[in-house]
Amino acid sequence: MALPGGGNDNRPCPRQTCEQYNNGLGSAPPCRPSHRPMAEFNMPLELPGANALLVIGHGTREPQGVEQFHLLIEQLRAALAPRRVEPAFLELCSPSIPEAIATLATAGVTRVTAAPLLLFAAGHAQHDIPALLAAARSAHPQIEFRQASCLECHPAIVELSALRYREAIEVGESQTEANDSDTLLLLVGRGSREPAANAEMFRFARLRFEKTQVGWVEICFTALTEPSVDRGLEIAAALPFGRVVVQPHLLFDGELLRRIQGRVEAVGRADPQRKWVVTQPLGPHQLLTDAVIELASAAADR
Repeated sequence: MALPGGGNDNRPCPRQTCEQYNNGLGSAPPCRPSHRPMAEFNMPLELPGANALLVIGHGTREPQGVEQFHLLIEQLRAALAPRRVEPAFLELCSPSIPEAIATLATAGVTRVTAAPLLLFAAGHAQHDIPALLAAARSAHPQIEFRQASCLECHPAIVELSALRYREAIEVGESQTEANDSDTLLLLVGRGSREPAANAEMFRFARLRFEKTQVGWVEICFTALTEPSVDRGLEIAAALPFGRVVVQPHLLFDGELLRRIQGRVEAVGRADPQRKWVVTQPLGPHQLLTDAVIELASAAADR
């Protein structure tokens, strides 16, 4: 499966090839879209400061999650320079979306692409962010605003999820003889009151199954819908697999991840004959940067 931009997901990023391409020294295409020269992006560049990417995170009280969010912002700034990349949060952290937009307006920005750093399109993406952008259009009529899609089932997110799976099982490989066919993958979503968002999680799970040919995939949710995490773990323990990989489908580290880890540890103590593994969240990574840039580019081109 090819990554966006022509890369091959079975080999590491050929950064030297990208650098040669960007410098006009080679004919091979770059491996990932964020490594292309900025002139190739659809996001216009009339003036370096005229266009901005507003990256909207959910917000958290967890320092680790905030730190990882800002690391992603720095990766985006490096990839998109000289375009301005501004962080904002829906709640719990500063700056808020209105505060970040006011900063961009003061800087003379005339076009803003708002990129929701959200895994699925639920209430925040469908209602809260559009309402805040509508208010911003009234407050700053000189700025054109567009909203990008959520991350959802973007191929780079599927690939990053598969990468975190492989990293987790490689850590414990010497301790178990279980292989992928003897592995149950339990994907843990946040859950939503929006049926379409929950359905998209099931679609994501199917794409992960196609990407990582494990014995079986189950899905559970931390809140708002069923099956719950406890029910998901109960189902996993009842199925005939030697290894269970529990993969929280989360962007960043935080208390929710630790609660899931605690529940899996408790189940593992009660079921020591089976290997229980918990993956890390998606986290800052070139693949996440690629997905944000591609979705923002598509929105700017509409």
